[in-house]
Amino acid sequence: MRKSYRRYKQKLKRKYLVLSKRLLKLFFKRSKPKISHRNKVRLVPSGSEAFNTLLQLIEASEQTIELEYYIIRDDQYGRAVADALIRKASSGVSVKIIYDFIGSLSSRSLFIKLQDVNNIEIYPFNPIKLFSNPLKWEVRDHRKLAIFDGRYAIVSGWNIGDEYFNDSKDYMRDAGVLIEGPAVAILRKIFYDIFEKSARKKADYREIKPEPAGTDDVWIIESGPDKRSLKTVYYAYCLSMMAAKKSIWIENAYFIPPRRIRTILRNAVKRGVDVKVVLPDKIDVRIVKYASYNYFKPLLLSGVKIYERKDLILHSKIGLIDEVWSTIGSTNLHKRGLEKNYELNIVVASEEFGREVKRFMEEDVTNSRLVEYEEWLKRPFINKVKEKLASLISYFL
Repeated sequence: MRKSYRRYKQKLKRKYLVLSKRLLKLFFKRSKPKISHRNKVRLVPSGSEAFNTLLQLIEASEQTIELEYYIIRDDQYGRAVADALIRKASSGVSVKIIYDFIGSLSSRSLFIKLQDVNNIEIYPFNPIKLFSNPLKWEVRDHRKLAIFDGRYAIVSGWNIGDEYFNDSKDYMRDAGVLIEGPAVAILRKIFYDIFEKSARKKADYREIKPEPAGTDDVWIIESGPDKRSLKTVYYAYCLSMMAAKKSIWIENAYFIPPRRIRTILRNAVKRGVDVKVVLPDKIDVRIVKYASYNYFKPLLLSGVKIYERKDLILHSKIGLIDEVWSTIGSTNLHKRGLEKNYELNIVVASEEFGREVKRFMEEDVTNSRLVEYEEWLKRPFINKVKEKLASLISYFL
């Protein structure tokens, strides 16, 4: 790991972010990234492209399929994925599935169908039981991870369901990363940590070492409510933004940023950094939008540009620093995402991939409304009341 860190440090200094030695050491210490070299990565937007990519990888799998999702819907898309998994299991492919008990609460009949098939193992994460400890109920597995034959993996913000795969105007806009190369072996180990915790047994795990597939450096950052990985994604965001020289672009579905992140964004504007934050106009959890509005005033006054995506529901969780440091995954910038859930983000340091991410985000900026401070002040009084009420419970959102 030390060798990987030194190689990455030299690459950053030579080609990408100009970071101080102290800041790099702090990033490595606080974010605890798992570093992998010589990978190939590609952006996978939600919608039909994500659905087709997922199905194609399932159909092409010959040995193993491992899925870990917060939500798996019992709808036309969830059933299509389930049918594909059943076909592969019937041909001898080993299928393992972890779903979050709360996130997928309405899909019980679909899971009963899957668990009756040979070669399929499916378990809920942290199921709520009658005599279980209520204090542990809020610990959720919010990750979105799919691995195929130990060679390919998708880390995303989209789940499996109609709202993520349907290209209609009202669908959820999100993104994922398709990874090929050595990083997939690291992701499999992360998957099996949760699988064994959910199944409460030792897994029949056979290590697969993928061949190098490209030139991309991938950092894998997992977080969760344990001492080993607490707030790692939070520190990755903070330290990378502190190092920004040109631009900080953020897309986030549930934006209730801690004080330090708000301060870092304001200080970045003072340094001349172009700071853009793209948020949803329409949102599936409306109270989050009201809670988010409590933090607009100091950000807008400092020069942070805030956009609200029109027409569809923005669900993505993306950070792009200086157009070369990209992070995509499951983590929202609120307390639950940064401290309470099990989350998974991919960091890619690549100019080519950075351009791909920038094009994706530019499309959202183009289709967004810029929030003007004077206009924002004129919002209805009842909305301001809702914002104050939402702020009181923002800790639990």
